[in-house]
Amino acid sequence: MHDESFRPGAGKDRQRLAPTRRIDTGFLRAFEAAARLGGFTAAARELSLTQSALSRQIQSIEREVGVALFERDGPRVRLSPAGERLVAALRPALAALDATVEQLRQSSQRPRVRITTFASFASLWLMPRLPLFQAEHPEVDIAVEASDQIADLDASGQDVALRLARPAHAAVRADLAQALFEERIAPVCSPRLLAELQRRGTTLRTPADLARTTLIGEVGPGGSSAVAYAYLDALSWQAWFQAVGHRDVQPLSWLHLNFTHQTVQAAQAGMGVAMGQLGLIRPLLADGSLVMPLGEPQASGVFYYMVLRERSRERPEVRALVDWLRTQLVQEQTPDACAAG
Repeated sequence: MHDESFRPGAGKDRQRLAPTRRIDTGFLRAFEAAARLGGFTAAARELSLTQSALSRQIQSIEREVGVALFERDGPRVRLSPAGERLVAALRPALAALDATVEQLRQSSQRPRVRITTFASFASLWLMPRLPLFQAEHPEVDIAVEASDQIADLDASGQDVALRLARPAHAAVRADLAQALFEERIAPVCSPRLLAELQRRGTTLRTPADLARTTLIGEVGPGGSSAVAYAYLDALSWQAWFQAVGHRDVQPLSWLHLNFTHQTVQAAQAGMGVAMGQLGLIRPLLADGSLVMPLGEPQASGVFYYMVLRERSRERPEVRALVDWLRTQLVQEQTPDACAAG
């Protein structure tokens, strides 16, 4: 920054040049984003600006205020003491402004809840059950965003997130994140495949028997999928073999797919044996679409979490959906009749 009003020893100049009119608020979101994210590049990306455009906005704010708000160290920036004071005052003001605007918008619209979750949970668990909630609350509109990218609830405007993660993951360390239950995993296949194997004289009673089958797995972060799952290893075949104390088995062939719901569909179609996640496939086990030929599921070390946006938690429609989701998710984890095949 080369503005003369910011050079060391320019105290008298600063007094003479200090602006007296009220600050233009147009660029304050750029400043807040840069302060929160710790850099201009990340802030520009969040606000869909070029880095140079965001940098110019920051310079404009600094000229308005009359002091430097960031300390530059090459490409890195950090808040100056003045910047710390300004952002402390700005954040609650912006939060109050956003909350008021959101209330005004909602007052003229139907109640609406936006929920984000990963694609396989949306496909296998949420969508089949949402009609139950809609029957109880026909006045509430639901918007579902299915994505394997973890959304920033404040930035995206999503109200509720359902996530699968390890307890130490930053995405579930927030104050408004609630652990629901631990996911469990077990090999699953269709009864048709099991019968076909038996006709060929092959049984599925031990992990070693999997060497005579096709195993269905997800594409890992190093494969064709661009999504790096933070929990993929805990839900993998390798994790299951380790949990049951058996060395990895090399099957007749592998079928690799991008998403969990695809592996479940392939298993239902009799294409091989998949690593099932009980939180997603419990109804398919209950109705006999899938069976667990190798016994009870194993703990995975990853958990389902419900995360709320701070500004959304007091809205009646959000509370209604959260209570319903919590009841559905927790009740389904009680012991049931999903026995091994």
